[in-house]
Amino acid sequence: PKMTNMKCALKKKIHALDFAILELGLYLDTHPWDKRALHKRHHLLAERKAAVAAYEEKFGPYEPTWNKVRGDSWSWVNDPWPWEYSPKEEM
Repeated sequence: PKMTNMKCALKKKIHALDFAILELGLYLDTHPWDKRALHKRHHLLAERKAAVAAYEEKFGPYEPTWNKVRGDSWSWVNDPWPWEYSPKEEM
Protein backbone atom coordinates (compact mmCIF):
# COMPACT_ATOMS: atom_id res chain seq x y z
CA PRO A 1 0.00 0.00 0.00
CA LYS A 2 1.01 3.60 -0.67
CA MET A 3 0.83 4.64 3.00
CA THR A 4 3.13 1.82 4.07
CA ASN A 5 5.71 2.81 1.44
CA MET A 6 5.57 6.45 2.54
CA LYS A 7 5.82 5.49 6.21
CA CYS A 8 8.79 3.23 5.51
CA ALA A 9 10.49 5.90 3.37
CA LEU A 10 10.11 8.54 6.09
CA LYS A 11 11.48 6.17 8.74
CA LYS A 12 14.45 5.32 6.52
CA LYS A 13 15.13 9.01 5.98
CA ILE A 14 15.01 9.70 9.73
CA HIS A 15 17.30 6.73 10.42
CA ALA A 16 19.79 7.93 7.79
CA LEU A 17 19.74 11.43 9.26
CA ASP A 18 20.24 10.02 12.77
CA PHE A 19 23.29 8.11 11.54
CA ALA A 20 24.80 11.13 9.77
CA ILE A 21 24.18 13.38 12.80
CA LEU A 22 25.81 10.87 15.13
CA GLU A 23 28.83 10.43 12.85
CA LEU A 24 29.31 14.18 12.46
CA GLY A 25 29.10 14.51 16.24
CA LEU A 26 31.86 11.94 16.64
CA TYR A 27 33.95 13.72 14.00
CA LEU A 28 33.43 17.06 15.74
CA ASP A 29 34.67 15.51 19.01
CA THR A 30 38.13 15.39 17.41
CA HIS A 31 37.76 18.36 15.02
CA PRO A 32 35.88 20.97 17.09
CA TRP A 33 36.94 23.92 14.88
CA ASP A 34 35.61 22.49 11.61
CA LYS A 35 32.92 25.08 10.93
CA ARG A 36 31.82 23.36 7.73
CA ALA A 37 31.08 20.10 9.60
CA LEU A 38 29.31 22.01 12.38
CA HIS A 39 27.18 23.85 9.81
CA LYS A 40 26.36 20.53 8.10
CA ARG A 41 25.33 19.01 11.45
CA HIS A 42 22.99 21.95 12.16
CA HIS A 43 21.50 21.56 8.68
CA LEU A 44 20.94 17.81 9.23
CA LEU A 45 19.33 18.45 12.62
CA ALA A 46 16.86 20.85 10.97
CA GLU A 47 16.21 18.33 8.18
CA ARG A 48 15.58 15.59 10.78
CA LYS A 49 13.16 17.85 12.67
CA ALA A 50 11.21 18.43 9.44
CA ALA A 51 11.21 14.72 8.59
CA VAL A 52 9.89 13.79 12.05
CA ALA A 53 7.20 16.51 11.76
CA ALA A 54 6.14 15.11 8.37
CA TYR A 55 6.02 11.58 9.80
CA GLU A 56 3.98 12.66 12.84
CA GLU A 57 1.55 14.65 10.70
CA LYS A 58 0.69 11.54 8.68
CA PHE A 59 1.25 8.62 11.07
CA GLY A 60 1.19 9.89 14.65
CA PRO A 61 4.02 10.08 17.19
CA TYR A 62 7.46 8.99 16.02
CA GLU A 63 9.21 6.61 18.39
CA PRO A 64 12.95 6.19 17.98
CA THR A 65 13.89 2.53 17.81
CA TRP A 66 17.40 2.92 19.21
CA ASN A 67 16.40 3.16 22.84
CA LYS A 68 13.93 0.30 23.29
CA VAL A 69 14.73 -2.24 26.00
CA ARG A 70 13.05 -5.64 26.19
CA GLY A 71 13.65 -7.51 29.40
CA ASP A 72 17.34 -7.46 30.13
CA SER A 73 18.69 -6.55 26.68
CA TRP A 74 18.60 -3.81 24.06
CA SER A 75 16.13 -4.65 21.31
CA TRP A 76 18.34 -3.40 18.47
CA VAL A 77 20.52 -6.50 18.84
CA ASN A 78 17.56 -8.62 17.66
CA ASP A 79 16.34 -6.23 14.97
CA PRO A 80 17.68 -6.31 11.41
CA TRP A 81 20.73 -4.14 10.82
CA PRO A 82 20.12 -1.17 8.46
CA TRP A 83 21.60 -3.06 5.49
CA GLU A 84 19.41 -6.11 6.19
CA TYR A 85 16.07 -4.36 5.49
CA SER A 86 14.45 -5.21 2.20
CA PRO A 87 12.45 -2.57 0.31
CA LYS A 88 9.24 -4.56 0.80
CA GLU A 89 9.67 -4.88 4.56
CA GLU A 90 7.61 -2.68 6.89
CA MET A 91 9.90 -0.92 9.31
